[in-house]
Parts: sequence; structure tokens; C-alpha cells
Amino acid sequence: PPKLFAWAVLCCPDALSVRPHHPSRTCQPPGPRSQRVMSSLDQDIANLRHLQSDASEPGQRAGLAVLQSRKLRRAGLFGPARAVLEAEYRAGSRDPHLLRSLGLERFRAGDIRGGLGLYDEGRWQLDSFEKYRRPFVAPTWAGQPLEGKRILVWGEQGIGDQVMQARLLPDLLARGAEVTVEIDHRLPDLLTVSDQIDAHPQLEVPPPALINATFDFQTSMLSGWRYARNPLAHARILAPDQNLVARYKSVWDKMGPAKNVGLSWQSRAKETGADRSVDPGLLRPIARQEGARFHSLQYGEVDGNQIAGQFGAPVLIDASSDPLTDLTRQIAQLAALDLVITIDNATAHLAGALGVPCWVLLPKASEWRWGMPGQPTPLYPSVRSFRSDDTAHWASALLPLFTAFQDFVMPRPETIMKDPRVASIRFARGLDRPSPSR
Repeated sequence: PPKLFAWAVLCCPDALSVRPHHPSRTCQPPGPRSQRVMSSLDQDIANLRHLQSDASEPGQRAGLAVLQSRKLRRAGLFGPARAVLEAEYRAGSRDPHLLRSLGLERFRAGDIRGGLGLYDEGRWQLDSFEKYRRPFVAPTWAGQPLEGKRILVWGEQGIGDQVMQARLLPDLLARGAEVTVEIDHRLPDLLTVSDQIDAHPQLEVPPPALINATFDFQTSMLSGWRYARNPLAHARILAPDQNLVARYKSVWDKMGPAKNVGLSWQSRAKETGADRSVDPGLLRPIARQEGARFHSLQYGEVDGNQIAGQFGAPVLIDASSDPLTDLTRQIAQLAALDLVITIDNATAHLAGALGVPCWVLLPKASEWRWGMPGQPTPLYPSVRSFRSDDTAHWASALLPLFTAFQDFVMPRPETIMKDPRVASIRFARGLDRPSPSR
């Protein structure tokens, strides 16, 4: 039937993105009829709403609401995407997929605590999240008092996610907890609270000493984050090796006066990396600005000559730094920079968690963690976002970035204290406020 055909056409790409090796992968590309169905976002939404109005089973209605929201979100229509989910939630649906999606959209809209709560309630009911669970037996922490209690906190997902969530740790310590952390092996010695916690590198199978230890509570950092008294506090959770920072600055100073600017232009994320990444050639206008020296912050091997040709200026590469295995030098290099320009990847989180001025380029369909268009990025005070308003082009994000960069490198005297962009950089560098105590 036409309605079921429309539903199948709309759902197939999303289903195969979740299970790419399912036998249905052999289906052929859409023909003329399905192209008409998928010709526009408007038609997609109209078909889905029509299906939803006819659906009597709650799970079907919730699934169609989630699919509508996903379509709207991919078009950068975050308000409507949330509204679709909220309507189904008000109608009584507690489908785990709907809870998970609505939680992320509430987080995006600024309801950090409530959004994390819904997200957590939904995701742990889904089989796809079982891979993140750890084999510990202590009771799950749900915000109970922690004075004199032992709590095991474990990281999950990528390095950027763990850095973002690690702000929970100072909150737990302030509650009087004895904190043990299982975290990405590159982070234990780089946290501001490293000397106050018992940190273990996260292995595929935890060592027996950790499994057999006795704890009053356990939580993933992401699950525990919603119980933080201020979920946006303690953003500056990373502490660089100050000797290494000084050495970087000393080497760069010998090259002559210039603003040192780090660049990261590519994401390796399987599903969204291509949409987040930027061709280095698009950044050529900043390469023409005098008074700047550029440094690669990319992970993995980078061909310096190739990048310099694309970018239009030399890009320094520290061959001794391999952030895939050890972040010590990467963190020190970031802390020594005057500015970081990056796409949405781990570099943005590392810079933000150091308090380094960071400009992050975001696609129109940006991730939930970066908030709403037209609003400051909530997670890190030192990060400023430049958002594209076109799903296929970066120009709307790059043009204001080029202007801001010109002012950053060579600020006009009369605008130094008035320009909010410069003021934000001064604030992030600690020039207009007392340095936070460690």
C-alpha cells in the first residue's frame, strides 16, 4: 500500500545506518517513484505525519515521531524536531527511543539536567547501549549523599565525551566521596583532580583488583552528570604539564613574534565525520593574514607539504606528538596556543577543558552538545561557535570567522575593549578575571 511504501522508503536508510550488514542492504537505490516520495523534507514530514495519525499502536507512533524529529534535526530545524517529540511525550509515550531523543533535544535547548535524565532513562533500555555497560556490581548512584562513601565512576564513549563529562569528578569530591575512576588511558594524569582520585586506565576487561573492590555506588560519568549540583561547572578539568607548555612557547618565540593558532579540520567519526569535516583549502583566507603562525592539531599522520599547499601557508607539525596513544604533548601544545580553530571533534573538547580560546565550526545539523543557534556554547566559556546555516555549504560559518580572525590577529585599538569577540578571548585567557584556584 502507498502509505506503507512511503514508510519503508523513509525508514530504510536510517535502519541500514544502524545495522549496515542486515540482509536488506541488497535493496536497490530508490527508483522514480520513491524519488518523488523523498523529493523534499516537506514531503517526508507530511508522509510521516499521515502515517502517525493512522497508527494506533503506541510504539509505532513513537517510532514515527522519532523519525520525524531526526529528519528535522538533520535539516537544522531543532525547535520543530523537539516539538514533535514533546507532543508524543505529552500524549503519554515513554518509548525508550523517544525518551533518548527527547533528552538530547532538551539538553540542546538548555535543560541540561532534565535532558540528561530523560536520555539516560531511555538509552539504558536499548540493546544498542549494552556495549557501554561495565561489569561492576555496586549499586547505581542516583544522587544519594556521598559523605564518606566510595564511588566508582567509569567513562564511556569517545575521548571528547569523557573530557566533557569529567566535570562531574570535582562535584563528587566536594560531596565528600572517595572517588575511583576508570577512564580512557590517556587521561588519568591530565585531570585537575588527578591527585585526589584513584584513576585507572579503562581496559576492555577491568583488572580483577578493580572488579573485586568494594564500592558503595557506581555510575558512568554521563549518567552521574545529571546529579551534579551545577552541571555546567568545572569545565576546566584538564591540567597541562606546565614545563612542556613553557618549552613550546620558548621554541615558538624563537621563530619571531606571531599569534600561534592551532588547526583541526577533519573528523574520523564513521557516521558524521564527513559532514563535520572542512577542506583545508576553505581556510585559505586566514592563511593570508600576517601575524599568525599555524600548527596542525590533527590526529594521525599529516602530510605537511600537502596541507600547506591546500591551506596556502606553512602548517607546523609536532612529529613527537601522537594523541592517539598519549595526550600529554597535545594538551601542552593546546595550552600554549593563542587560539584554536577546529571542527566538532575531540580537539574542541580538549581546548574547552583547558580554557583555551577556541572557535569551532559547526554544520547546520550540529550535535546536541553545542546548544541552539544564536546562543553561546553552554559547555565551555572559552569556546565560540561558528555555525553554517546551509546543509551543503560552509560559507555562512566561514565568512564571520574570517572577519573575527582579522580582528584577532590585528585588532584595531578602538575596538580592543569593545569588541565582544576580543573581550571573550581576554576573559578566556584569564586577563579580565582572577585565575581560578586549583
